[in-house]
Amino acid sequence: MSRSRTANRVRPGFTLVELLVVIAIIAILIGLLLPAVQMVREAARRVQCANHVKQQTLALLNYESAYEHLPPGFNTPSMTMWTGYILPFIEQNNLYEGLDIEGPWKVATATNPNNPAALGTYIEIFQCPSAGVDQLQYDPFPATDRVPCCYLACASGLLDRESGDLPWCGMGPFEDYDGSDGIFYQNSQTRVADIVDGLSNTIMMGESLPDQDVWYTDLNGNAQKIDHWYIGSGELRSYPESTGWGSSECSECVGSTACPINSIKDPNAQNDAMELSFGSQHPQGVNMGFADGHCRFVSESVDAQVWSALGTRANRETNTQID
Repeated sequence: MSRSRTANRVRPGFTLVELLVVIAIIAILIGLLLPAVQMVREAARRVQCANHVKQQTLALLNYESAYEHLPPGFNTPSMTMWTGYILPFIEQNNLYEGLDIEGPWKVATATNPNNPAALGTYIEIFQCPSAGVDQLQYDPFPATDRVPCCYLACASGLLDRESGDLPWCGMGPFEDYDGSDGIFYQNSQTRVADIVDGLSNTIMMGESLPDQDVWYTDLNGNAQKIDHWYIGSGELRSYPESTGWGSSECSECVGSTACPINSIKDPNAQNDAMELSFGSQHPQGVNMGFADGHCRFVSESVDAQVWSALGTRANRETNTQID
């Protein structure tokens, strides 16, 4: 039986050159696609972070409704931070009920073992998904593992230091100095009615980047690192103690709009400003929460005077238009 010539015909395949061209085209397409995918992912992370800011801002306002004043930026002598006080308002009531909210938080002195343990409890709302920080880091001051926080409350729009000459950002009334000009500071009990610059023009809290690998010497010569935490502290001090040490360490939980956005990324920034500044890993700006409950993205190119004015609660500025 004869075979068909068609059946015996050899079908040509890809040559090596053609195969390399196809691979090159695929590589180019992937190269074009990856940045777009990364942009979409970052946009989603930024939205998630904005939601964190929104939830914390509303929790602060709900606290004010319940107690007729906002929580302190940090309390002394308990060393409890604003983030600790709002736990019941961010669906963390079980954690809150197990704590002694009046401290202390150090392993060596805590009368309630749940207190230092809480510092190492991961709470998603306090971390920005774009920040890329470790979920657990050891802190020698309370002598326990802690989860870094990516958000600070706003203590000032005018003070850009927590060491050196007084007054310092975050300080309450001390000696001849008035308390900080923002909403949250040591032992503050700010009411919404006290925010006379306008609720939509006054920052409550926002993003900031912790980075324990960044060390510097503060204005009093103390070795410092860029650390932000939540719930409670083993390092915050009363102001008589702080002045003896030469630093308030308030940047564990509060910041200032007197410092440019993303100062932590500026090698020429004033050292204290790196810790006190608001910042993020989002391109070109930060998510910030305002006293009327709204959240918005503020560009790092915002005018310095406008940015400063947004951090004060009662400085009676009239020009705080962001855009």
